[in-house]
Amino acid sequence: MTPKPNPARNLALKLLNNWSRSSQFTDVLLSSALDTSKLNSRDRSLVAQLFLGVIRRRDSLDCILQAFCSRPLDRLDDGGLNILRLAAFQIIFLERVPSYAAVDSAVRQAKKLSKTGLYKLINATLRSLDRSLSKDVLDTNEELLKRALPIELDKWRHFDRDIFAGPDDDPADHIAQVYSCPQWLAQRWWARFDMAGAVDIALASVIRGPTTLRPNTLQTNRPQLRSALAKMDIPAGPLDQSPGLWAQQMPPIKSQLFKAGHFQPQGPTAMRTSLFTKVQPGQKVLDFCAGLGTKATHLAELMDNKGLVVASDISAEKLRSAAENASRLGISCIEFVPQDQLYERFKPRTFDLVLVDVPCSNTGVLASRPDAKWRIQPHYLQDLARKQMAILRQAAEFVSPGGSLVYSTCSIEPIENDELTSEFSRSDKTWAFAGDKEYIPALSHDLAAWHDGGYMARWRKK
Repeated sequence: MTPKPNPARNLALKLLNNWSRSSQFTDVLLSSALDTSKLNSRDRSLVAQLFLGVIRRRDSLDCILQAFCSRPLDRLDDGGLNILRLAAFQIIFLERVPSYAAVDSAVRQAKKLSKTGLYKLINATLRSLDRSLSKDVLDTNEELLKRALPIELDKWRHFDRDIFAGPDDDPADHIAQVYSCPQWLAQRWWARFDMAGAVDIALASVIRGPTTLRPNTLQTNRPQLRSALAKMDIPAGPLDQSPGLWAQQMPPIKSQLFKAGHFQPQGPTAMRTSLFTKVQPGQKVLDFCAGLGTKATHLAELMDNKGLVVASDISAEKLRSAAENASRLGISCIEFVPQDQLYERFKPRTFDLVLVDVPCSNTGVLASRPDAKWRIQPHYLQDLARKQMAILRQAAEFVSPGGSLVYSTCSIEPIENDELTSEFSRSDKTWAFAGDKEYIPALSHDLAAWHDGGYMARWRKK
């Protein structure tokens, strides 16, 4: 029986081609495509899984495909290569998708490109890959690491031939190929954390953790939110070292629970950042790089909606979305101010607390932002650190004497974190360093212990 064409696969391919040709962020591309699609919720989820999954595992897929393709992959254009990547991802990672369906869809897509022989090449490559692949998810051992690909924590698929560089041949190449990350980044992690530590971080960068939700304490608490989720047949439980819950799935945005503002999706380390600030009710607070306002709303909740939070950003569009979300959460103490108006509205040295959550490399959250690792380069980190320092110094001007300054990233790179904050402390003696904290991404079978990565530091103005 010939499988029917699948619109989800076709949209995922379109998104991959658009991403390959542009510098747009994956979340922007995905949300725009889904907002205008007529797909049902199941197919919408599949589009996201395929699109983000292929980007997350891109270099591993290319390494595997090259072992079975009779033509060098760099001789294929983006359209043909993305067809191969999309089908290979389904064959390797999606047990519920029959291999023949993935291959048939890829052949159909290739025929639409009207390139002589391309569909035959794609058909032969994918069928050869499928024959080579173990049909079961297995454990692995050191003898098999050149032909084993991690699917989940402690679960692997094996090939019938060597695919990857071995860890003893070239540790950085092995990490880059098996765990799909840039070779230079694998080299940095290996040099800093040794082989076992680098592998743990790289694995955490390609395996999504659970959905994590922050209870809105103005409306509910963690036990009550967990109970409400249970009534929706969504298993959930408390996270370690953060005020949130892990959940097996995201509650629908059309649900009354979401509309009433009982929770906010947020990563564990981001939740910890707001706690790290030690914000108090009644304070005057500035979130200098507020973005979509997720941390600003958390600060407002910790303040019991009493005092003032000024959420500022260079993007007026993001601030509009942040204001809408704050309204959903029932928060009234946040004022949204575009960055170019901040100096007109507020004087320096007038805030009790300033949070500076700077734009960063995102290396602590690559599982949820997979495109970030393909955008950054070694020189980019140096340029980024210079910009981060400039932003930190600019924001510091707004802290009142005796007030607090908090710097945070979702990076695990020292150049953006402790090296930068140490330089800030050395260069300006009017600040008393009050401590910092780094979180390294960690997978766990215990969902309560799972967390992403990031960094935070705090000073007091003398």
